Amino acid sequence: MKKRKFYLLLYVVLTLVCSACEGWLTVEPETAITGEKLYTTNEGVKEGLNGLYLNMRGLYYPEGRLGGASVLESMACTHTFAEGTPGYRWAGHYYNDLSGDSDIAMIFVGLYNIITNANSLILGTETNKNKLKDEVYNIGRGEALAIRALVHLDLIRLFGPVPSNVDMSEKYLPYVRVNDIKDYEYNTFEEYMTYLLADLDEAEALLEKSDIVVTGTFEETEVSSASWSFRKNHINYYGVLGLQARARLWKGEGEGALRYARLVKEAKNGDGTAKVRLMTPDDNTTEGLWNNKTTDLTCYSEHLCGVKCDNYDYTQGTAWLARNVSILNYSDTFFEDLFAGNAEDMRYQWFWAYYYNRFGTSGYYCRKYLNFYNSSTSQKNFPIVRLAEMYLIIAENAPLEEANIIYEEYCKARNLTYVPLTESDREERILLEFIREFTGEGQNFYTYKRYNTKNMLFGVRECTEEQYQLPLPESELLNDK
Repeated sequence: MKKRKFYLLLYVVLTLVCSACEGWLTVEPETAITGEKLYTTNEGVKEGLNGLYLNMRGLYYPEGRLGGASVLESMACTHTFAEGTPGYRWAGHYYNDLSGDSDIAMIFVGLYNIITNANSLILGTETNKNKLKDEVYNIGRGEALAIRALVHLDLIRLFGPVPSNVDMSEKYLPYVRVNDIKDYEYNTFEEYMTYLLADLDEAEALLEKSDIVVTGTFEETEVSSASWSFRKNHINYYGVLGLQARARLWKGEGEGALRYARLVKEAKNGDGTAKVRLMTPDDNTTEGLWNNKTTDLTCYSEHLCGVKCDNYDYTQGTAWLARNVSILNYSDTFFEDLFAGNAEDMRYQWFWAYYYNRFGTSGYYCRKYLNFYNSSTSQKNFPIVRLAEMYLIIAENAPLEEANIIYEEYCKARNLTYVPLTESDREERILLEFIREFTGEGQNFYTYKRYNTKNMLFGVRECTEEQYQLPLPESELLNDK
C-alpha cells in the first residue's frame, strides 16, 4: 500500500515561489507577505499576472519540457533517436530506465509551482477585491483561474489515466486550490475534472465581463499603449473557451466540447470579421518561407492564447537552427507516413525542411520557431490553443454533415484536396490531422493518449495504457507502514 506525500513536494514548491518570482516581485521573500502586499493595488495585480506568465515560460516555450523540442515531443515519437539514448527511452516510454526521475520531477514540481503562484494571485484578488478596479479583478482573477485549470489539465493528461478507461474509484492527483502545507487529499478523475471545469466556468464568466477582446479586436490590443495589451499572449476570454473545449473532450463530454469549439469558430468582431482565422497559403510566400521572414510559422492569426517568448532566440545555443540531432526525424518514410506524400500540404511546406548535417546524415527538422530570433518582427508567441484545434474538434464530434462542412473549409486552408469524411474513417483521419497540425507544440502525446493509439507514427514500440501514464516522481511516494 502506497501513501502519497504530496505535502512534501508542495513544501518544496512553496519554497520555490519566491525564487520563481525574482525579477518581477520586489517585496519580502515570505509568500504570505508577498501576496498580502502585491495584490492590494491594481498595478500589483498586473505585475503578479505578468510574473505568472514568466513562471510558465520555464515549461511552455519552444525548448521547454512541455514545448516543441523536449520531453513531450519525444514521448510523441516526433524525433528519431539512437537506441540506448535518453531520447530513445522517452520515445519508447521506458520510464523506469531513465537515469533517475529528474525530468519527471521537474515537470511535476514545475507545474505545481505555477499552480501555487496562481493560487496566490487568486487569493490576493479575493482578499483585496474592494481595493481593485472591477476590470483588474475580473481579468487578473479570471486569467489566474484559467492558468490553474490549464496546468491541472496538463498534469492529469500526463500523470492520469487514458481518459477512455478511467478507474472511477482510483485517486490520481490532487487538485490544489489553496496553498497550505499539509497532506493533500488526492482526487478521483471525476472530482478532479469537476474542480477544473468549475475554474474554467468562473474564468469564462469573469473575462466575459471585462476582457477587451470581447467587444474589441485582438488587433487593437497589439500596441504597447493598450490598457490590456497583446491579449493573445495571455489566456484571454477566447483562450478560455478553447480550453473549455479541450478539457471537456478529455473528460469525454463530446457535446460540451463541440459547443465551445463552435463558439470559438463563430466568434465575430463588430464588423462581422472573424475574431481569429485560419492561416492559408496566401499568408506567406515561398521566398519568405525559405528566408524565415514569413508572417509567422506558428500560424499566429489563429492563436487563441499563448505564452510570449521574447527571451527565446533560436539562433543561440543548441536551439532549432543548430539542428541538434534530437529534433530531427530520420525516418525514410517520414513524408509518406505523415503527409501521405502530399507535397502541397501547407504544413509540410511551412513546418518542415530537409537537412543534410555535418555528420553525413539527413532528415527532416521542424521549422515552426525559426521566426523566434532577436531582430524578427514575429510575435514570438508560443501557442497554447489554436483555432485549428477547434476545427478538428468539430470535425471529430459534430453530426457528419456539419463535420464535413467544417472539414472542407479546413482542407482549403491547408491546401488539401477535400475528400468527405465517413463515419467509418473520420476517427483515423482526424487523428492524423491532429498529428500533422500540432507537431512541435507539445500536444501530440495527449492526442495519441486520448485516442489510446497502440502504434504511434515513428513509434519505438507498441504503446500500452501503462506507458501513457507518466509515473509519479519517486519523491512523491512513501511506503505506508
